[in-house]
Amino acid sequence: MANMRKWALNFFVTCMGVLFVLVGERDVHADSHLEAETFMNDYLHTFDTGHIWQITPLYNDPFFMMAPSGEVKVFEGTKKIKKSIKDWKFWMKKSGVATSRYVQLNVWALSPDTALASAEVERADEHGEIRANTGATYTLIRVDGQWKIYLIHLHLPDRVLNFR
Repeated sequence: MANMRKWALNFFVTCMGVLFVLVGERDVHADSHLEAETFMNDYLHTFDTGHIWQITPLYNDPFFMMAPSGEVKVFEGTKKIKKSIKDWKFWMKKSGVATSRYVQLNVWALSPDTALASAEVERADEHGEIRANTGATYTLIRVDGQWKIYLIHLHLPDRVLNFR
């Protein structure tokens, strides 16, 4: 089962690469770009201030997370997705994180229903002191008219993709 998930993830990432090549420099859909960027801003705010029942629907089921090492974790089923979000929020709170903000956010719509978002995120305590700084690139898909996070690839802040 784990090999099948890895194969599916590799297949999806390969397909996204093919889309990059086919799309080239042209703007696929300005509306999709704006909607995906709005989704990402809403996502960050909801992750900071929302309850678990507000955050969970922002992720596809299943969704994937790729560590800088290349290790991939799969979060499948509402129960596992909720638990992972609770765990992340617990560890952030324990380390003093109260808010998050994008230092930079770059979004590129690949199609009306697929987009990439690459961001540098600062996490600060209640006094505004930076506690953490990270980079992440998100693969977004539209499911039943709603944007969802399909894959989060964590990386160093200086590895944020610039689509221009």
